[in-house]
Amino acid sequence: AKRKLDLEGPEFRTPKGKGWTLAQVPSPRTPKSPGEKTRYDTSLGLLTKKFIRLLNESPDGVVDLNRAAEVLEVQKRRIYDITNVLEGIQLIRKKSKNHIQWMGTGLFEDTAMVAKQRVLRGELAELARTERMLDQLVQDCALEIQQLADTPTSSLSTLAYVTYQDLRAISSFQEQTVIAVKAPPETQLEVPDLSQ
Repeated sequence: AKRKLDLEGPEFRTPKGKGWTLAQVPSPRTPKSPGEKTRYDTSLGLLTKKFIRLLNESPDGVVDLNRAAEVLEVQKRRIYDITNVLEGIQLIRKKSKNHIQWMGTGLFEDTAMVAKQRVLRGELAELARTERMLDQLVQDCALEIQQLADTPTSSLSTLAYVTYQDLRAISSFQEQTVIAVKAPPETQLEVPDLSQ
């Protein structure tokens, strides 16, 4: 049965001058009573910030959704609202049932770590330049030695010798017996063990 609601009667009239004015409307951030949460406190935006903070605290970027609902003190449905949006824009992915993993970049980067990485990259580039320079010097020296050895009028072959004083000046030979042998490069010299 259809009935028409009669709102014209005296019991449905609002008193004049007793309504809320704009100045009297409570702010959305101030609770009406101590135990009551405000609209801002229960907003999805604030909850998302808390959820991202929870993701940030996770060492590997993986969060258990059941634990997140407990820690954030919200229904699991609200957590699903957040994860569905983040998964839709490919910032997270479902790792397993009730576990998600952060896929985006930059969330877990510490500014001090980023600065340190920048310094290390600079040092690495400088070391690479130094290595290339040293490689070039070694190559130049090898080429000069090759050219000196190939020159028929070179005095290198006449001055290629070692004196007794040169051998005695080597500190690792100070307390040892040193025998110098002039032989072709492929010569093998076997010295018997002195204890035998």
